Amino acid sequence: MYFVFIFIHLMSAICFVGYVFFDSLIFPLAYKIIKQEECDEVKKAYSKKGAVVFGIIFIVLIGSGVVLGSQHGWRELLDLESNFSRFFMLKIFLLLGMFVLTGYSLFEVVVRKRKNPFGKYTHLIALLICIGIVFCAKAMIWL
Repeated sequence: MYFVFIFIHLMSAICFVGYVFFDSLIFPLAYKIIKQEECDEVKKAYSKKGAVVFGIIFIVLIGSGVVLGSQHGWRELLDLESNFSRFFMLKIFLLLGMFVLTGYSLFEVVVRKRKNPFGKYTHLIALLICIGIVFCAKAMIWL
């Protein structure tokens, strides 16, 4: 069963990071080729429908991570005497940072009706955090 959750977690992470990578680095290149209005329409269309899929993938990613953590043993993960647990905690810290940044952005946009404080760099920041999380995930096993 552990392998199934590892597979689900890995596939969810690939989809999540892939979406953020596309949105922060690939799609902006279209603005150099296609009119801004057309790009804005395309982005609006895939963002609206993609948000549901993106949310489901994120929930599956977090859920599978929780299951994997519980199968590994939470006491051992929180011990901080091994590199595995240190990188795990750094991974959790980065994830919490992403939650805080996302929550703050949503609060500004939805509640205060202001512009996203991170603007066009939101997904680039998320991508950098994702790279840190992926590094920690690999370092947990190999270092």
